[in-house]
Amino acid sequence: MRLGPLMLVALAATLFASACGGAGTGGTGSSGEDRPFSKLEKEARGTTVNISMYGGDEAINAYVDDYVKPQLEKKYDITLERTPLSDTADAVNKLLDEKTAGKERGTIDLVWINGENFATGANAGLWFGPWAEELPNAKYVDWNDQSISRDFGYPVEGREAPWGRVQFVMIYDAAKVDDPPKNTEELLAWAGEHPGRFAYPAPPDFTGNAFVEQMLYGVTGETKPFQNPFDQMTFDAASSKTYDYLNELEPDLWREGETYPESSTKLDELYQNGEVWL
Repeated sequence: MRLGPLMLVALAATLFASACGGAGTGGTGSSGEDRPFSKLEKEARGTTVNISMYGGDEAINAYVDDYVKPQLEKKYDITLERTPLSDTADAVNKLLDEKTAGKERGTIDLVWINGENFATGANAGLWFGPWAEELPNAKYVDWNDQSISRDFGYPVEGREAPWGRVQFVMIYDAAKVDDPPKNTEELLAWAGEHPGRFAYPAPPDFTGNAFVEQMLYGVTGETKPFQNPFDQMTFDAASSKTYDYLNELEPDLWREGETYPESSTKLDELYQNGEVWL
């Protein structure tokens, strides 16, 4: 089951974003100024970039801290400051507060963001853009791919840059699970036969949101309608089926669905301890 790309969004007042060149060539940027990327690199030396990002994935934290940060310092003399988040909405709310207070420049330069929070910030005019297609490596990105041009159905319009792609998969304990479920119907049946041995994180955790999204695709059997602009009737029909499915699944979840793991990290602990098998 496939998820969209991981996205980075730039704030409207950042030097990094506002100085980008055009069309991945270092030509004229969105501001109308002729600013080659080589000139941008020179001007950025000695500056600090603040990035707010989900902090619950130790592997990604290590990648940013142990590789990206020293490479930026070595090659470009840019200091990268990472602010870990438990909920990306915290960063968006902070920026909204700063904008309401009349601050001309926010305290965050980049955010690793999901579709819901991107839409909230876009509607509030928080994000700079378009800039993503002006980066030198933009030529390697298929900007016509709807998983890139739209984030959870919301038009990106050059205000986000993908920096990775992930897939949603389920892991299972092969010593206890001989034949793991392969679709939503089999998952429901498996949970009924093994009550308490399956769980998913409670939304708005990213993995919890992703699970619910995948169940929507699985229950309806289609994805294309959800890549189009939002349509209330389409959503109501699909969400009704999905909620019915999740409600039917709930009594057979870990702790009978009375409580959910608050994060994917907590779910990993339950799996490691043998409390859940799938």
